[in-house]
Amino acid sequence: MINRSDIIMEQLLRENIRKAIQIVKNKNLKQENYIRTIVRSLLSEAATIKYEYTSLNQLAHFIKEAVGDPSKPDSNPAFKDAYTDLTSDHQDREQFVEFIIDFADEDFKTIDANKEPKPLGQDFVDKGFVDDEEGEVIEPEEDGIVKVSIEDLEDRGGNIAGEADEADEEEEDIFSIGEDGEIVEDEDASGVKRFSRESYKRIGPVLRRYYLNVPKDVAIKKAVKIDEKEYSAGDLSERDLFKIYFKKNMALWAERYEDEFFNDMPETNIDIESEEDTNPSDIEDITPQNDEIENDISSDDEDLALDQLVE
Repeated sequence: MINRSDIIMEQLLRENIRKAIQIVKNKNLKQENYIRTIVRSLLSEAATIKYEYTSLNQLAHFIKEAVGDPSKPDSNPAFKDAYTDLTSDHQDREQFVEFIIDFADEDFKTIDANKEPKPLGQDFVDKGFVDDEEGEVIEPEEDGIVKVSIEDLEDRGGNIAGEADEADEEEEDIFSIGEDGEIVEDEDASGVKRFSRESYKRIGPVLRRYYLNVPKDVAIKKAVKIDEKEYSAGDLSERDLFKIYFKKNMALWAERYEDEFFNDMPETNIDIESEEDTNPSDIEDITPQNDEIENDISSDDEDLALDQLVE
């Protein structure tokens, strides 16, 4: 006859293992996709991947060099190094990513206009993408009369009486980031912005180098669908593809580093019951024969697996 204590222990063990299995099955989908991505990258390490467009191949080189390389998880590219330095506040990391995207947009516009990008030195860290000419002070006319246009009047809210309010002046120094149009006041984000400029000194040159390799005004010759939006043949250029997927990948890698370095939640949280926590009277008083237990186990694949674990 099977010892009653052994039956209690086995049922406790089975129940706890079932809980563990259920928790694993109910993992967050994002975490599962992240694991699948790692597995796929490991399986395809020996394969050379090339995209059908030059722009995307150049973007892939940039990502591996400056953002992250799945085949080299221990590498420390510029974007990863900067992102993981911002440990104080999640909002700082979000602002950092959006600042980097905004700086890149400025470079894209400059290069597309066949102009020389601004040097990424100390002047850039102090002022950003602001031309020195914009800081010039316009002297009033000698007679002391300043003509105000309709545009100027609208800029100060239609206030004909006189000077703009102090609040309006403060609102002039704002920063529009990302594609959602969210506005972040420069006063609140000045530290993160300066940090982002310092970081872009390492990221920007790599981005510029690969973006310049993308042919200008070369249209995509077939229709494509991106983010549920359909583009006809010729609607997008190679550089448009680079810019679209640059933003998408920066957000994806930020999310990846967020999960890897800033997710404090444990992967599993299993409440294991002990024999002391279980009242023997709560368990049904059964003393089955050995052959009855074997029949019950063989009828359920999960119990068969549990039996192997118990043994």
